[in-house]
Amino acid sequence: MKTKILFIRKFKKPSGGQFKVRDYFRHCLAHPQLEPHLYLMPDSDESEARAFWDFVPHENFAEILALEHYDLLFLAGRDWEYVPTMPRRMRVINYIQHVKHAERGDKRFQYLSRPAWRVCVSEEVAAAIAPHAAGEIHVIKNGIPLEMFSTAGAKHENSIFIWARKNPALGQRLFETLQARGLRVELLIDLIPREEFAGRLQRSEVFVALPHETEGFYLPALEAMAAGCAVICSDAVGNRGFCKHEDTCLMPAYNDEAAHLRMIEHLLIDSALRTALRRNGKNMAQEYSLAREREAFYGLVDSLLSSQAR
Repeated sequence: MKTKILFIRKFKKPSGGQFKVRDYFRHCLAHPQLEPHLYLMPDSDESEARAFWDFVPHENFAEILALEHYDLLFLAGRDWEYVPTMPRRMRVINYIQHVKHAERGDKRFQYLSRPAWRVCVSEEVAAAIAPHAAGEIHVIKNGIPLEMFSTAGAKHENSIFIWARKNPALGQRLFETLQARGLRVELLIDLIPREEFAGRLQRSEVFVALPHETEGFYLPALEAMAAGCAVICSDAVGNRGFCKHEDTCLMPAYNDEAAHLRMIEHLLIDSALRTALRRNGKNMAQEYSLAREREAFYGLVDSLLSSQAR
């Protein structure tokens, strides 16, 4: 008999965090001993959610939130809010994607005291929550669909792509300055389908990522490396595993407009540096495959299942 694991999601629109929870559902769906189910919160956007989760078999959607029917619970972010109480025997895999979980002012901090197997997306996230978390902590670095981002054709020479959803004001200023200098630059602030985002990366030579000041990981910079871009991205704590200044990318100070402009211009002038960053970044990205993520997760799951059997 398979072990039933329940995912609980409130879904409004796609995001990096939603993509990663979906990846883990796929991992569970492919595991021979797991039977994953998905419960969508009533205040989710039903049509958007069903489109995003369109690969889930009908019988794997849970119509009611009845925890007693499951053996494991997979919770991410603020999913804890939907399960104020749970059966005593229930085991929880808590997927943690941000260092902010460890900040006392964050709503998610209170849940660290609840026992769970915690899966952190980076060493930085694990270090942040370690003093506060009850239960085992495991680091499984985020994987990305490398085949989606692999460069398909020739890039537009000296093209610049700015992804500014998390800092639109800086993105707009950079765009206007670079455009006034006659450079080939594209600015994106709004979410677009992931496949389209990958296509823009594949056509661009320089990618300017504008993360929040702190992140748990920051997928866009890694995706751009996989697509063969020369990346510019500030330190955001959780991206330190793959963002290495003057090795895989250039790292201006957070929100420093002048520093960003200097580094963009430097890359456009220095073809040797641009080539080195593209090569090193692409090599780094190969270490973050979904297959490697799945293998690491299965190691944790198999250990958990064997302990349950004892």
